[in-house]
Amino acid sequence: MIEFESKIFGKLQIDENETFDFPGGVLGFPENRKFFFLKIINNEFPFPIEIMHSFDSNNLAFLVTDPSHILPTYSVLASPKELEEIKIKDISDVAIRVILHIEKKGKMTCNLIAPIILNTRDKLGKHLVLEGPDELLDVEIDLQKENQQKNSIQAQQENK
Repeated sequence: MIEFESKIFGKLQIDENETFDFPGGVLGFPENRKFFFLKIINNEFPFPIEIMHSFDSNNLAFLVTDPSHILPTYSVLASPKELEEIKIKDISDVAIRVILHIEKKGKMTCNLIAPIILNTRDKLGKHLVLEGPDELLDVEIDLQKENQQKNSIQAQQENK
């Protein structure tokens, strides 16, 4: 364990084996190449949320979640060349996250065009920019638990 002083969260104990290296940095912050993830325990959100915090800047952190909580049919179509630097060998080693944005009046959105791809085995990550419709740039998230569950059940039934 290493001690990390976050300007946002104070002193944290981080397992260095649980950090991810981003060889190309993240969009807008190319000099930030090492990140760790903190799980948020909050029953107000209808799905799990994490904080992706930079080791390189003690005041840089993003709220993230697995995009399947927002859009159950979400998938990433990336070429092997795009993922080459994070050395993915098996799809079971992949985790996907998207950055969440909290706006005025409790509105939350996410950008499904720019996912974060994680190689959970080798602890490598990449922030991609995919092609897709503009509607996926600023997807509004329904924060009502009952609506979220209803939408998830409805999407599962449509996929059958």
